[in-house]
Amino acid sequence: MRSEFLLVALAASISFADPIVGAGVGNADTFVSEGSKLFNKKQYVKAAEQFLKATRANPANAQVYVQLARAEMLSKQLQRSCYAYRVYLKATPDSPDRKKAAAESDQCERQVKTMRKMPEDPTRGFVDLRAAFFTALDARDLLGANSASETLKTLVHDGFLGPELGEMAQKLGTVATSEADGIHRRALSGEKLTSEVLRSARPLYQVAQEVGASVTDAKGRMAFLDGLAELNDKAWKRAETHFSEAAKSDPSNKEYAYFRALALFQSGDRGQALKVLEAELKDDPRTVVLRASVALGDSPEAGAAELEKLLFSTRYPPEK
Repeated sequence: MRSEFLLVALAASISFADPIVGAGVGNADTFVSEGSKLFNKKQYVKAAEQFLKATRANPANAQVYVQLARAEMLSKQLQRSCYAYRVYLKATPDSPDRKKAAAESDQCERQVKTMRKMPEDPTRGFVDLRAAFFTALDARDLLGANSASETLKTLVHDGFLGPELGEMAQKLGTVATSEADGIHRRALSGEKLTSEVLRSARPLYQVAQEVGASVTDAKGRMAFLDGLAELNDKAWKRAETHFSEAAKSDPSNKEYAYFRALALFQSGDRGQALKVLEAELKDDPRTVVLRASVALGDSPEAGAAELEKLLFSTRYPPEK
């Protein structure tokens, strides 16, 4: 019992990694508000941190880039400041603040050129990384080293800015969700999938969550597919735990309840398997068959009675 509890706790703790783009990062407006307060207090380093978070939470809000640029400028991070100004000017060709921002950007570029020791350009490598991202995405290479997800994480870690970041995240989320949903759909249709394929859906759903994609019942789908993988491996107890989680997450999907009953049946707990089916799939033919099987195990007379009901209902189905 304790090992099963630890398994569930561990699964819950690793269900989703930290978001890197999108609403999961936090409330963009809150970050901007906090950044503005810190800026007014002349705490420019901390202000820049908040504005940077805002650009991750909502990359489409171009106004934040000039606020970030000014905070970076006053915190002496000139290369990053100049880059943020360039992003802002590219993203807002008609902004009322553009003239002032352009003048500040020119000043930033001049200051960088006069520095004795030129700091490393944070944009170096962004072109190649962007190209690598789209190449991997087109190839549906979504997980692991040099994949689209890892390349996007590298871009975010290295300070890539701009509305394009949101567009890239959206595309990755769409593809990752589609791939994971495809595995779920194939599994529900009865296709026999390997444990490796079944388990690959969880990290795909995690990627989608990390980049802000809204996935319907991802928790239940991940649990269901993990349960099927455990079923393949004949780990009946662990499979039942996953199926139970899936059924609780999405009670409307009765197949989750069926597979929970199947795992219980395979583990030898036929009585509990029947209880699950009676509660969730009372009139399902599979429930009728299991009811007869359990009754037959209890006594020949009870089994015969249930078999007679089964045969009669098959020969003379009730009127609808």
